[in-house]
Amino acid sequence: MKSLCRQFCRLTKDDTSKWTPTGRHNKRVKNLILFGGFITVFLSAGWGAYYLSEGTFLLALISLLSATTGIVIVVLGVANHLRSAAIIMSHVLLLTIVLSSLSDVPIDNIPPSIHMNLLPVCAATFLIFHREGIYLRLLLPVMGLLLFLALELNIVPLSWSYLVAPVDGRSVGVWMNNITGVVGISIVIVMMQSDMKARSTLESDMRLAIARGEYHFHYQPQVDIAGRILGVEALLRWNHPTRGNIPPLEFIPLAEETGLIIPMGAWGLRTACAQLAEWEQSELTSHLTVSVNVSATQFRQPDFVQEVKTILLLSGATPSKLKLELTETALADDMDVVIKKMNALKDIGVTWSLDDFGTGFSSLNLLKRLPLDQLKIDKSFVSDLLSDKRSLSIVNTILHLSQNLNLMVIAEGVENEKQLAALQLIGCQFYQGFLFSHPLPISELNDLIEGRVATGYIRRHPESV
Repeated sequence: MKSLCRQFCRLTKDDTSKWTPTGRHNKRVKNLILFGGFITVFLSAGWGAYYLSEGTFLLALISLLSATTGIVIVVLGVANHLRSAAIIMSHVLLLTIVLSSLSDVPIDNIPPSIHMNLLPVCAATFLIFHREGIYLRLLLPVMGLLLFLALELNIVPLSWSYLVAPVDGRSVGVWMNNITGVVGISIVIVMMQSDMKARSTLESDMRLAIARGEYHFHYQPQVDIAGRILGVEALLRWNHPTRGNIPPLEFIPLAEETGLIIPMGAWGLRTACAQLAEWEQSELTSHLTVSVNVSATQFRQPDFVQEVKTILLLSGATPSKLKLELTETALADDMDVVIKKMNALKDIGVTWSLDDFGTGFSSLNLLKRLPLDQLKIDKSFVSDLLSDKRSLSIVNTILHLSQNLNLMVIAEGVENEKQLAALQLIGCQFYQGFLFSHPLPISELNDLIEGRVATGYIRRHPESV
């Protein structure tokens, strides 16, 4: 909940471009928020005016709160603060609808109906936050549905006289609330159904992609201060037969959610180790290491250690040339189990790298206890190195800390000579980024190594100089 509050307070703008899956999803969310906001303002203002004319001031105040909420979410939606608008909409409308429902006591065979408006709010909450944490994605909409059932079945009869709505507007309210409830939930589903359809299609295609051989690696060189290529990072790519290259940010989160990341991760390890074994046959490439990202789901599998050992044994690759990269998310489980797994592979020579260091909940205790060999400075710090003194101080601190802990440090996202010079000035000696090379398919990487780097050195990427 604290994390939710922190993210809300940032009030960041969301991408609504049509060029990315996230942007297209956010565009639909924006349309839904604007539609819901305008309807909320219109209906709440109308009922508020009616309650004022009838002298039911408490209900008028609730309607005013609902109308104000509608105005706020419309303003935030227009400004593309979509996540903040959706959080306000889900919580405040849930509250105001429930409070209004307390006034909806059955009179003269007129059934309660205000609670029908909970249905579109619950549906919108679930569909908007389907990639969020358990609270927004599951607990909040389930709580709304439970409240709907409680009000529908009249489980807790209420007869507070000061909350009872005027009788005159009840018959009009019944058909209006039923219409807004049924039509509202239909519109929510229609607006968001493309997300569900696209998600289902993508998941189905991902299940077939390994068998079809559609996944492949692009490799990005990692170099030292002299420009020598010491290793590469293997970055997963997907060449879809009809859609072409699909960005990792589109399919990897879904793979994590569905568990498909496990067979994908196993394929990645087999491919990386096979490449290592091939490179070891040449003097020019026998020194290279390959870094492979290990997902939290993959790492938490009980047979993960044995799987890595088996893949190394069957491939013939030297274990010390394989570098496994973990994010701090993978380390959130029982620390003793994490350390045991890491040590089991470190004992046979596998090295460990902590990816995106400094962007999560890093702690000195984490560095002290884990058998790490390398830290990767996140590219967000490198990109701000020249404009933000705090980023420079953080990178400098990481470097000094790593030296004392005997850890190698590599800076990600180095894109120009000025960033490189700043990193060299504070003592960073290993780099990865577009300045040296974009991620390359294996054929182009081999050409880079054998043709342009016959001496073991890599020239700067000409577009980055």
